[in-house]
Amino acid sequence: MEDKLIPEIPKKKPVKRISMQSIADAAGVSRSTVSFVLNGKEKEGRISETVAKKVRLTAKKMNYQINGIARSLRTGCTNTIALVIADISDVFFGTLAYHLQEYAESKGYALIIINTGEKKERLQPVFNMLSNRQVDGIIMVPVSNIEEGKIEDLNPDIPMVYVDRYFKTLTTSRVIINNYEVSKMATQLLIGKGCRKIALVSYTESLMHIQDRKQGYMDALSAVDALDSQFICEVGYFGLKYEKVMDFLKEKYTTCGIDGLLMATGGLTSVASRCLLHLGIKPQLDIQLVGFGRIDVATGVSIPYVKQPMEEICRHSLDILLNQIESKTEKRINCVLPASIVTDSI
Repeated sequence: MEDKLIPEIPKKKPVKRISMQSIADAAGVSRSTVSFVLNGKEKEGRISETVAKKVRLTAKKMNYQINGIARSLRTGCTNTIALVIADISDVFFGTLAYHLQEYAESKGYALIIINTGEKKERLQPVFNMLSNRQVDGIIMVPVSNIEEGKIEDLNPDIPMVYVDRYFKTLTTSRVIINNYEVSKMATQLLIGKGCRKIALVSYTESLMHIQDRKQGYMDALSAVDALDSQFICEVGYFGLKYEKVMDFLKEKYTTCGIDGLLMATGGLTSVASRCLLHLGIKPQLDIQLVGFGRIDVATGVSIPYVKQPMEEICRHSLDILLNQIESKTEKRINCVLPASIVTDSI
């Protein structure tokens, strides 16, 4: 048998890296001018917009790629931000990650997304990994029921901003919504519809976003002398949430005739809505509802819900973080954005 000759695979020519000097020669400017423009510092170099535009266009035509490793060694920055979230499967956190990645990329930053799964024991390995990767900053949603100050103790001096969840003491910059006010407004909406036996489904939680929502609900009902603690259902993040909410709604609707229901989070909005449908209790007919986040269960009717300004939350959190990174300051900022109550059409 004759040996078959295996055709030689032609070797690919190595891709030639375009240097700043090459761009300078093509654009007819100095290398320092190219460096200022491509690093976004044309104003510092007193370079006109016309020249800057010419340099950027030349670099684009020549398919110039920034050497990220060289830049990070030179500047001490990796242009990488980490988003540490509690539960990536939750619609709220998934939406947060989407908008933050879009905005980070527009600012020239890559985003690493890390899921803690609401587990405190994961935080130390997460911070160790982010420190080893030399990320420039962290945007974090704290895990549930963690002690105040614990996250700061674990953080190895990386600039950080909290989003959504927060602690009573302002030790870290945060971007949140007006939890107390919007929860009070939601409860008042139910009161305005004639409801007086209004239940709350919430979490047993030490973090302030849940505490503020609960307090807004309680104060609205106290104002009309309709607060009844037996109508407050609090469940843990783990365990039999569905079963506990089901038992609560069945008992309070059957024996007490609750006529309104406020749900304190997006996840609980979904859980409680499914429980009501399973029990044959018709939303907006047998009981009035207000959700926290758009209801993802097909109820057949329009249900009001608290809508959080997701794009604004992401924009403000990243702007605050980048300012901390660039200015190397630890000024603590408490950014409170207004949420709204909306009703989507079916």
